[in-house]
Amino acid sequence: MKRAVLLGEIWASRQAAGLQGRSLKLVVETSSSDPDAMLYAPLTVAIDTLDGRAGQRVLVAYGSGARNVLVPGPDNRSILADAAVAVLLDSDDDTSHKG
Repeated sequence: MKRAVLLGEIWASRQAAGLQGRSLKLVVETSSSDPDAMLYAPLTVAIDTLDGRAGQRVLVAYGSGARNVLVPGPDNRSILADAAVAVLLDSDDDTSHKG
């Protein structure tokens, strides 16, 4: 999984049958929410089943991990997904859980 920031919803008038009814989000792969750090970071479209909001930090699963987020188990080879939001982060700061 990779850390990312949700940029917003992707809207489409038509989608492949395996994507209909799914929420698609544009995400920027970065561990920083600094706009300068995001300027040249990779963008991807991920399926979001967790209803994240723009600006939220997330973890994105890719490949078979993305399919397992959507449909756990060995029978998910037909799922049309290469990236999926797996975790909505409250904080990704290592010091936030020390006490």
